[in-house]
Amino acid sequence: MVSSVPLDFNLQALLEQLSQDELSQFKSLIRTITLGNELQKIPQTEVDEADGKQLAEILTSHCPSYWMETATIQVFEKMHRVDLSERVKDELREAALRSFNKNKPLPLETIRKGEPEPVDLDEMLVHFKAEAQETEEDVSSLREAEALKKEMPGKEDRHRSILKMKFRQMWEAWPGASRGVQAVAQRYMTLIPFSNPRILPGPFPHTVVLHGPAGLGKTTLAKRLMLDWTEDNLSHKFKYAFYLSCKRLSRLGLCSFAELVFRDWPELQGDVPDILAQAQKILFVVDGLDELGAPPGALIHDICGDWLKPKPVPVLLGSLLKRKMLPKAALLVTTRSWALRDLRPLMEQPIYIRVEGFLEEDRRAYFLTHFGEEDQATRAFELMRSNAALFQLGSAPAVCWMVCTSLKLQMENGEDPATICHTCTGLFLHFLCSRFPKGAQLGGTLRALSILAAQGLWAQMSVFHREDLESFRVQESDLRPFLDRGILRQDRDSKDCYSFLHLSFQQFFTALFYALEKEEEDRDGHAWDIGDVQRLLSGEERVQNPDLIQAGHFLFGLANEKRAAELETTFGCVMSREIKQELLRCDIICEEDRYSTLTDLKEVLHCLYESQEAELVKAVMAPLKEISVHLSAADIVPSSFCLKHCRNLEKMSLQVIKAKLPENVTASESDAEAERSQDDQHLLPFWTDLCSIFGSNKDLITLEINNSFLSASLLRILCEQIASDTCHLQRVVIKNISPADAYRNLCLALQGQKTVTYLRLRGSAQNDTLPALCEVLRHPKCNLQYLGLVSCSATTQQWADLSLALEVNQSLTCVNLSNNELLGEGARLLYTTLKHPKCLLQRLSLENCHLTEADCKDLAAVLVVSRELMHLCLAENPLGDTGVKFLCEGLSYPECKLQTLVLWNCDITSKGCCHLAKLLHEKSSLTNLDLGRNDIGVPGVQGLCEALKKPLCNLKRLWLWGCSIPPASCENLCCVLSCNQTLITLDLGQNSLGYSGVKLLFETLTRPNGTLQTLRLKVDDFTDELDTLLTEIEDSNPQLTIDTESQEPWKKRPSSRYFTV
Repeated sequence: MVSSVPLDFNLQALLEQLSQDELSQFKSLIRTITLGNELQKIPQTEVDEADGKQLAEILTSHCPSYWMETATIQVFEKMHRVDLSERVKDELREAALRSFNKNKPLPLETIRKGEPEPVDLDEMLVHFKAEAQETEEDVSSLREAEALKKEMPGKEDRHRSILKMKFRQMWEAWPGASRGVQAVAQRYMTLIPFSNPRILPGPFPHTVVLHGPAGLGKTTLAKRLMLDWTEDNLSHKFKYAFYLSCKRLSRLGLCSFAELVFRDWPELQGDVPDILAQAQKILFVVDGLDELGAPPGALIHDICGDWLKPKPVPVLLGSLLKRKMLPKAALLVTTRSWALRDLRPLMEQPIYIRVEGFLEEDRRAYFLTHFGEEDQATRAFELMRSNAALFQLGSAPAVCWMVCTSLKLQMENGEDPATICHTCTGLFLHFLCSRFPKGAQLGGTLRALSILAAQGLWAQMSVFHREDLESFRVQESDLRPFLDRGILRQDRDSKDCYSFLHLSFQQFFTALFYALEKEEEDRDGHAWDIGDVQRLLSGEERVQNPDLIQAGHFLFGLANEKRAAELETTFGCVMSREIKQELLRCDIICEEDRYSTLTDLKEVLHCLYESQEAELVKAVMAPLKEISVHLSAADIVPSSFCLKHCRNLEKMSLQVIKAKLPENVTASESDAEAERSQDDQHLLPFWTDLCSIFGSNKDLITLEINNSFLSASLLRILCEQIASDTCHLQRVVIKNISPADAYRNLCLALQGQKTVTYLRLRGSAQNDTLPALCEVLRHPKCNLQYLGLVSCSATTQQWADLSLALEVNQSLTCVNLSNNELLGEGARLLYTTLKHPKCLLQRLSLENCHLTEADCKDLAAVLVVSRELMHLCLAENPLGDTGVKFLCEGLSYPECKLQTLVLWNCDITSKGCCHLAKLLHEKSSLTNLDLGRNDIGVPGVQGLCEALKKPLCNLKRLWLWGCSIPPASCENLCCVLSCNQTLITLDLGQNSLGYSGVKLLFETLTRPNGTLQTLRLKVDDFTDELDTLLTEIEDSNPQLTIDTESQEPWKKRPSSRYFTV
């Protein structure tokens, strides 16, 4: 028996607050506490019969005070009476402070009531003794602590020792203390300059910012760094290190910087000036800056350099980061990436390190450790990997644990684990419901948690304090079922702080807030600063708060009726029956094919896939007639699910993005292809499902595939669907796809398809395309009317074969061969084909085909002979004035049928215009002429104007865009506008006509005599006078449209619109 020593807390008062049952529970539990053998000497009947007052006397008489303090706290916590355990701690802190003040006066203000005091090293040792288990590891920790106490008597060493105990306990107790997590931590530690011994100290202090999504290990790295310092790994660089948790500081009021830093270290407060004077030897770790809850701009407002002046916590931290406060100190800051927008203006030349969490190999190793059995681990890992969204979330260790726990439970129960991995919502729901028995009747708590989650998510806060719980009349005991089952967690440092296991759980519970049937008092979420469903899905809100995105996905997932029923069965809650209608009212897709609510189509598809509700998908996709889908491996599954329900679709643009190689892996081409082939296998059924839309939807008539990589298996399935008899495609556009044989295979798939009338191919990887295309053109069932073969590298022989195929084909009327280098013999064979009497081509584009004036002589012969050719585009070829002369000779023949000639940017001068003017003087078939981007000058314009005034001139459209026409030419143009009776389009865009020239043209147009319908011109100085003239023109000439290029010049050549089928 020990002598009775007064305790530093009122045990009797606490025990008297217990009910009879609770007092009996206290008596039973206290005997189980380690080092409680003193109780064995007390007669059992004496303890059993004692009331609260008597039990307090018995315990203080038989047990040492240090043991009673720690044992009482532990028992109250095991009884879930956190209120009483916190009261013990508060009384112990006050007693320690009184003792300290008695022995040494504080130079600073006393620490605020309610703020936790540091544990003395003696108390830390006692705590270790109280919780030590009979294992070698605990014994070694205990011995090490006692050795540290003997070897480190100084204040600085004492500070270091306490931190060492604290952070080592955290590190070893955390489930993430596996070798895998430690390896990940070490990988990032080498990137931090002051934690890497190979990096020498620089002349300036470092500011390092660890940023990334929630739950990926930023705090773990910060604590690992502190532990390294306590173990002397950083002692050569820093004499002091201070860990500032913004989670704890968020509720702190006005204080000085010294109070902020030293509030947990009273034994150092007498040396504050000396310590802060050595700022170059101090490391500050500011953990979770995003959890500070500071309003925008608060960090940079009222910057202060006085460490004794009381300021709000955000001002003090902002002053530290801005280096107004202790500019020579080293800083490590952790924050989520969205908070960087407030950090960037503060810091000068920081080092940003993005924390990615578990890489793929880390996740694989974690699964193997969790399952133990390799086959099970591999199967579970591949299941998670097959769900791209879930796999991405798995970069967080907490999510990996949740996935492993759920899949292992399914396997142990003999059930198929694949069924719960289809969607993220399905897996999270399964995990949540599997932790509780059916009929748990926790609907009220579930609702309160969902409100807390939603309010926190909208405020971008993930930590909930006791007063937050109290505002919703939620007790800590109400949370106990979720705390015990690992869904909520209580902060180790601040017992009145709670958070969800991971941000994704908070997002899931936020979705629950919207999906649960609302009670009268929470019909309006605005009462808690919670946005409605429309705002949750708003692209604008999501830019400001990216955390809302995943909550929106979960909400669609909870719109599933089966999932709603499972929640109701498990928790006794009531789910809303209106949630699907509420989602539909959000105008997710507008009739104008704009995505007004969600940010883009990709997210629409992912959200709809989460729902697994076919009727909801049909209702949302109904307005879509055109769709553009960018597919990575992660998008194929949701796209396949949704597009098959898109019944009104007429046009699809498809982009298949080549998958990246695995992280940090260097592979040869063959290895990469093997990896891709393996990845393809689990996607093939979904890709087949997606491609089936070409055969099942008779309204789908246009397909565009661009900038895509199609592996052999994906390409085979796509070709099979396009070639099927039920495919109704009419227009097919293929641009910039790989590998090289993809063009060839897609062409062959179209062979014999009667419905396809339009085919456009573009890209440099078309080496084997022409032979396959020739087969298509020769096929008796070929019904192609338009063929575009742009930027194709081909041999002379291949061009010759194409020319022969064009001669045989009887359906083509329009061919575009732009951006091809037509070699001499290949070009000549093409001209021969054009002169063939059976050639039916009406439109031909040879834009940028490296043609010269010599080619114009051959083309002139074509113009004389051809009975069908009506549109010839020779743009972007250096034909020169001589080339124009040859063309005019062919055009002058009465047999020539050509109506449109495009000579855009062909090096034509006023001399070439004279040849054209002479042609236009006489009766000619030419009705459309494009001379844009040719420097024709005043003489060229004058010649054309003289021709346009002649009654035999048939020209209807004249494009003179960017032809260096000066103001002096406007008088001639006005004469044309006054008398010409055929011209309906005149393009004078990008010519500096000057104010006087524009005014003259406008004045002429107020007196309409001609047939002009469209005029385009550049107006540099738009005045009131010109505005008045425009109004007069609108009144007197309503059929005339004037484009003044007030926005920007047309990027597309105006005449190109007439090159159509």
